Amino acid sequence: MAASMERLRSAQLTRRPPSGGARAAFSLAWLCCCCWGARGSEAVWKSLDDDLLLPYPPSRHGPQHHRYVRDCQLLRHGNTTHESWPGDNSSVGPLTATRAFVSYFPPEGQNRKAVYGHFTVARDPLRTFSVLEPGGQGGCRSRTRATVEETARLGKCLVAQNGGYFDMDTGECFGNVVSNGRLVQTSRGLQNAQFGIRQDGTLVFGYLSEEEVLAKENPFVQLVSGVVWLLRDGEVYVNQSRELECSKTQTTGTFDIFINTMSARTAVGHDKEGRLVLVHVDGQTDGRGLNLWEMANFLKEHGVINAINLDGGGSATLVLNGTLANYPSDHCQPDPMWRCPRQISTIVCIREPLCHPPDCGGHGRCVLGKCQCSGAYWSGAACDVLDCGPSNCTRHGTCTEMGCLCDAGWTGPNCSTAASCLLKAGQNSELIFTQKTWMGITSILVVLLLLSAIGNATLLFCRSAGRQNHSKYAYQPLEEMNGESTHTYSAAAWKNTGDAAEERDSDQTETVELV
Repeated sequence: MAASMERLRSAQLTRRPPSGGARAAFSLAWLCCCCWGARGSEAVWKSLDDDLLLPYPPSRHGPQHHRYVRDCQLLRHGNTTHESWPGDNSSVGPLTATRAFVSYFPPEGQNRKAVYGHFTVARDPLRTFSVLEPGGQGGCRSRTRATVEETARLGKCLVAQNGGYFDMDTGECFGNVVSNGRLVQTSRGLQNAQFGIRQDGTLVFGYLSEEEVLAKENPFVQLVSGVVWLLRDGEVYVNQSRELECSKTQTTGTFDIFINTMSARTAVGHDKEGRLVLVHVDGQTDGRGLNLWEMANFLKEHGVINAINLDGGGSATLVLNGTLANYPSDHCQPDPMWRCPRQISTIVCIREPLCHPPDCGGHGRCVLGKCQCSGAYWSGAACDVLDCGPSNCTRHGTCTEMGCLCDAGWTGPNCSTAASCLLKAGQNSELIFTQKTWMGITSILVVLLLLSAIGNATLLFCRSAGRQNHSKYAYQPLEEMNGESTHTYSAAAWKNTGDAAEERDSDQTETVELV
């Protein structure tokens, strides 16, 4: 940032009066900018990432050896490289409270400076605190960068701050990351200050080996890496962290500059009650803000027991209820007159208490950390217990989402009533149909029997009528043409009669012709 200011001053000092052509070009450019600005919504405002505060050179991040940490720490800490503290689990009072402050450093004297920031205290950190990947789950793997506002909106955070460090060029997340019980990545042995919450609610601050990070017994459900352990057991631990974390970079002066530079800062810690503490200090590198010595003493004065330093400089961001609440130090593009929040990596988030499991087993919804079960029969803290009443379907049924499913031969709300109609089934003479079932089956059979009888009667009647019609047609006696008599003939007589009829017809025909 200092180099950028020097270049800006040099450009101002060496500026020459513009020529006529330059004035015309400037006017045209100004007109284009005005027309572009009039469209407004098409402008994309992003951070210039110009307020850098890097603890290590770009090529590496933190020391490698865990044993080095043990060897260099004070003897009174022995072989322990981290501190544990039972987390608060009460629900008394507000879930979280954020207060703005303006403090003077040092408190008295002509050289004191005013520092503006926020101090957040959250209860029940096991259920209210989360480490979130940038832009949602998978952000570290895809090396996504997102503003705190964007990630906080996805995580429904009440309070959100920037979290761990990251590579400004590639977006790679640095250090250990565990988010809501899911291991995102490990630091592969890099020793920087860590903050995590174990499954039983224990708060952990300090240095962790990879074996401790991957432990299956009482595992971490949240974990994030910072740089510099500010407070250890109520005492300032900056100088010890300088020895433990800087490794070979100490000779370059980079780590000392990082500690002593005045800039925007963020930290996470806890008080004696086990409540989580998030602190954000506004600033500008080499212009305003706090160095890490001042930050550690400020936290100690306000009752913080253990705390680590998180990413700062232009990354320092605070979001309250989805709204940016601090003054970013990065300049904006396309107009550096303004300040824009930086797209960063992980964030730390305070939100409504989480349920375990978060989806309440698929049988309810989470409200303020408690599962409200759906349906009349799901119960339990995780909505994973089926309860169908005091007798719970007795021994003659099974409790289901719809109530008691009774065994054969039993009925009633609790499957405690034996059916009255019995059919022997096997050796136990169990009931297989109830009285109502038998009555229904009998009624159906009666109806089918009646329909069958009606059908059979109709069929017989139709066949009888058909036979009568066929008899009249086959045996209808022939009448003589003159209509005088009707006779029944044998086969021989039928032939003679036919011949005589033909002769008569012939005579009649001839007679007609003669007339």
